Amino acid sequence: MQWNPIHPSTSILDGLELLGLGDSNLLARPNLALLSSARAPAGILLAIHDLAQHWRRNGPVIMSGFQSPVENEALAVLLRGPQPLVIWLARGPLTRLPDAYRQPLAKARLLLVSSFRTEIKRASEETAMQRNLLLAQAADALLVAHAEPDSKTATLAAALLSTGKAVYTLDHAANQNLLEMGAQVYTP
Repeated sequence: MQWNPIHPSTSILDGLELLGLGDSNLLARPNLALLSSARAPAGILLAIHDLAQHWRRNGPVIMSGFQSPVENEALAVLLRGPQPLVIWLARGPLTRLPDAYRQPLAKARLLLVSSFRTEIKRASEETAMQRNLLLAQAADALLVAHAEPDSKTATLAAALLSTGKAVYTLDHAANQNLLEMGAQVYTP
């Protein structure tokens, strides 16, 4: 298993040392970053499941840390389909590959990305925040499935909106805070 330096085509990440395992060309394809607060209503989880069913057939490339329950639901669906995806780690490169990643890697439809040193073996709140910022900056657009008011995810969404980044959310009453910030309702 060989991790290699990768160089995204976005100037925002110029000079940043990223390591990748898989097809780094996936970063140049139309993509959407997916983020969610750890706690989200059941309706959000169900909506993401349905969207992941659509994405796994029609794209775009979904990029996420796939750490929160909502993001994990999307990952479970996406790994079973033919569409490519990018997993951004909040830790150093993996030394052991989960079995579920082997076939998508072999078929060049998965890219694992890390911006952290090999010595960082576990994700932390700090590394997750750094990872989320990097993946959101690298993405064409960001879908915040849910962000608790005043959460780190909501703060990141507000910061990205202030830069002009396209930020979307789901049409759900629990996302009113995101809509009031200026996020648009996501439609595939």
